[in-house]
Amino acid sequence: MKTVKKQLLMNKSGDEVQVALVEDGRLAEVFIERPESTRNVGDIYLGRVQKVVEGLQAAFIDIGHSSDGFLHFSDVGTTNEDYRALLGEDTDDDDDDDSDTDTDSDSDSDSDTDADASSDDESNPPSQEATKSSSRSRGRRGHDNNTQNASGEDAAGEKRNRRMSYTQMIASKLKPNDSILVQVIKEPISNKGARLTSDITIAGRFMVLLPFGSGHLAISKRIVNRRERRRLKGIVRSILPKGFGAIVRTVAEEQDELLLKTDLEKLLAKWKQIEETVKDAKPPKLIFKEDTMISSVLRDSLTEDVTELVTNSQHIYKETLTFVRWAAPEMEKRVSHYKGKLPLFESYGIAKDVESIFSRKVWLKSGGYLIIEHTEAMVVIDVNSGRYAAKREQEENSLKTNLEAAKEISRQLRLRDIGGIIVVDFIDLLDEKNARKVYDTMKTEFRRDRAKSNILPMSEFGLMQITRERIRPSLMQRMGDECPACGGSGVVQARHTTIHQINRWLRKYALNGNHAFERLDLYVSQTVAQPLFQDAMNPQWKWFLQHLLFVNVKTDDSLRSDDFRFYLSKNHSDVTTEYADL
Repeated sequence: MKTVKKQLLMNKSGDEVQVALVEDGRLAEVFIERPESTRNVGDIYLGRVQKVVEGLQAAFIDIGHSSDGFLHFSDVGTTNEDYRALLGEDTDDDDDDDSDTDTDSDSDSDSDTDADASSDDESNPPSQEATKSSSRSRGRRGHDNNTQNASGEDAAGEKRNRRMSYTQMIASKLKPNDSILVQVIKEPISNKGARLTSDITIAGRFMVLLPFGSGHLAISKRIVNRRERRRLKGIVRSILPKGFGAIVRTVAEEQDELLLKTDLEKLLAKWKQIEETVKDAKPPKLIFKEDTMISSVLRDSLTEDVTELVTNSQHIYKETLTFVRWAAPEMEKRVSHYKGKLPLFESYGIAKDVESIFSRKVWLKSGGYLIIEHTEAMVVIDVNSGRYAAKREQEENSLKTNLEAAKEISRQLRLRDIGGIIVVDFIDLLDEKNARKVYDTMKTEFRRDRAKSNILPMSEFGLMQITRERIRPSLMQRMGDECPACGGSGVVQARHTTIHQINRWLRKYALNGNHAFERLDLYVSQTVAQPLFQDAMNPQWKWFLQHLLFVNVKTDDSLRSDDFRFYLSKNHSDVTTEYADL
């Protein structure tokens, strides 16, 4: 892949901070932080166990948020390797590098902390479970198919028993009202609480500290030079305190030992501060707050291919300069304080790209366009050929539009920080080779994305399924408000439908009880009141003649076009719902 020219633009406007990552002149990622929507991933809390649900293999932890956090049993007090070993599952070891697990540390700190670390001690004997498994394997040789099937069923049964045993073991550890130290690994989404883990990690510039790592050491698999891997492992092992573990990140490659030692000392100082705070804390309480957004972005995005770091804030400029002088002093000249007359993003030509994040329609250069729709379960993207459709032979036209769409979809998912399940409806292609080209293009474009993803080939219906790691709600969910008119659906109920509902309500009210000559106040939105009084007969006279009720119509701008409220005039009590379901 060719080298991409990158720029980091940091804009401060009032209380809002925006950081844009620009690749080859186009906006690739944007991070926005406001006082009311600060980042939670990486924060450490002393929580209180509220409820343990063995059926879900999870516990709900009170960390002081509006919704309890979700702690899965696999994230409780054990590394992923221990968990998989207990279930008899395999892990991948790097035999040529002294069994240190490879881990992809080129992603952001949120992904780094999820990386697995395997034991650095090669002298450990095989576990009893592994020995039993090997014995069972040898014993099955030469048996007939029935015996093999029976053995397979026995193995599956034993695995289920081990899983149940693990569940019961964790459930016995967690009791309601117990205190537990947990870390946020996924931010709350909608009405779901934060995803938590008790395997605490603290991310630094060159490594991630595992306070409960028990000597586990992992090296980024993007560091491919074996000599460099051995050097880094030797350095980290020599300075890592007993009982701690570490994950060495990609940016540590070719770095001086003193820098690595300084980074580790900073991480150990943070952990010592956490230990001191926990001693006197009562749950629920925030124990440790992750670095500021600026520090996090610099820590995770500052690489050699970043050619420019620009900010319009004196405070951010000083913070950036301090970080660069320590982490990458050779890049100090690339840091600048912007003082131009135009806004920073306007000056670099990305202001419109930032505004387009909230648009559901994205135009392609060829004349086609994308429609991006958010639903509760997934995000659906529809590819349309637009005005480009009739200009060339259909298959060639469809392929060109789909290839362009694949590149733009990859960019939009990063830009909008969309995670979860994504389904793309491409334009139908008759040739399977063309469908394969679209799939290969999508996979190539996703290599730039730091979030973990999985892409399936295009189906016969022209659908491509993608899953992308979701650490926090999408940018639109965090920065946007639900439409008060439609409730986020994009469609409002027809005004005449609301008027028919009002007529039905009055009919039910008149038929249920002795309400003759009662006075009611009807509140509706201005958009409903307008057609209501356009009928040939005044609605108040019509309702009196039909139901012997005096109805006084009033407008309320806080009501949506599909809503109305009835009140008794004598005491102003709301009777709307009382007769709505009769």
